[in-house]
Amino acid sequence: MIGKTHTVARQGERIVRDGFDVEAYSRLPDLHRALKEAIGWADLVHLHGASSPWNLWAAHLCERTRRPFVLTLHDGLAPERAALRGTMRKRVFHTLMQRRHLRAAAAVHVLAEEEATDLFRCARPRHVFCIPNGVDLEDYPPCEPRPPRPADGLVFGYLGRLSPEKNLDALCDAFATFNGDGRHRLLLAGPPGKLDQALLRRHGGSGVEIVGPRFGADKLAFLRSVDVFVHPSLCDVFSIAAMEALALGVPLLITRTAKASHFYADRPFLMCEPTAFGLERGMREALVLRTELPRMAARGRALVERRFDWDVAARQLLAQYSQLLDRDSH
Repeated sequence: MIGKTHTVARQGERIVRDGFDVEAYSRLPDLHRALKEAIGWADLVHLHGASSPWNLWAAHLCERTRRPFVLTLHDGLAPERAALRGTMRKRVFHTLMQRRHLRAAAAVHVLAEEEATDLFRCARPRHVFCIPNGVDLEDYPPCEPRPPRPADGLVFGYLGRLSPEKNLDALCDAFATFNGDGRHRLLLAGPPGKLDQALLRRHGGSGVEIVGPRFGADKLAFLRSVDVFVHPSLCDVFSIAAMEALALGVPLLITRTAKASHFYADRPFLMCEPTAFGLERGMREALVLRTELPRMAARGRALVERRFDWDVAARQLLAQYSQLLDRDSH
């Protein structure tokens, strides 16, 4: 894997996190040389992210050398995300360059069914396939069912970026209303961001705590420490952090707009609208159903084993690669 970053200790530095090994560059000539070399020996190139000038550059190199490329959008075309981050420059980029980029791809990979709807609003690629993210189940052995939680102090938790599209203002507003008697806690784990101090100023007196970033064993310990994991996003593919919570048997409250609706049939989690009103209702539902939460969490674990297992996703992805290469050779 090759990536662009602002600073590295040296060009081509290998950065490893959660089992992924990324060769990172900050200088464009070095990045160009590494990309050109990698594309030269690759059978197929997989690009990640929408609205990325670097992806256009890599795709151009692929087209020049007749290498097929696949693009994973990571929810980059969601209308909600565009509204949050939209600028005139991005709209021009999308209109003039991104549509052609999507059509030139051998395939576009979407991580959720709803993401394909966003894609087809703006482009008609040659081929689209849907494979969700997953987790390594060997890192999440089955746990003993949790006992029902007491009514006098639920701990809600969030793990991820403290950024606008994660809808944390609405989450904190909802929690402040829900926690009027001060019995409950909301823990926000994530790297420092633009929102953290503003959230603390507004909601620190309502039981909201920011606990900093959590990785590796600290992340798993954090997830196990909460009674209900909340994923409040305005737009997202089904979050890996939410999958990790389900894999650990932690009850989950997730917004419909976090691309959760297609997995709701067996009721493996609580689902709500992405508003302060909806999130508060979801928290109150978790409180009322606290004796049911362990059974819901068990259904969530079964969903991970069935749909969010990284081994399953990897096999499906390799099968898609094989089909694309076979099609390209004819």
